[in-house]
Amino acid sequence: MTTLITGGTGKVGSSLANLLHDSHHQVLIASRTGNLKHTESKFKFVTFDFLKHETFENPFTKDPDIDRVFLVVPDIIDTIPHYKPFIDLAISKGVKRFVLLTSTQPKPGDPGQGVVHQYLLDTGVNYAVLRPTWFIRECDVHDSNWQ
Repeated sequence: MTTLITGGTGKVGSSLANLLHDSHHQVLIASRTGNLKHTESKFKFVTFDFLKHETFENPFTKDPDIDRVFLVVPDIIDTIPHYKPFIDLAISKGVKRFVLLTSTQPKPGDPGQGVVHQYLLDTGVNYAVLRPTWFIRECDVHDSNWQ
């Protein structure tokens, strides 16, 4: 079985991909460009964009064994017109579990990420919501970006 990671080249998605890969789980990384950095070449990847519905079938064509999806919501207000069709398609393709990455504030039904949370709740599908508060980037004290 395979985990589809939307936003798979971002900070959280790439960390998750590495953890799953190191635990011998199959991973498919989805990104808007479909391109991966050289360091990510150990992964299968696919072009996927929540704002381009014509890309929604791409992951399932690349790997029909997807049974889990990690959802990273793009920074848009009106999310449900983009997420609902993909979630419905994924369920119809056999996806059994979703993990939604949000921020700390949204509750089910709130605008943006909260609407996606509510939709997952309404479908009855197995899901979890991750609400990270903030991230610390590991850096060396000699790193000019360290502050």
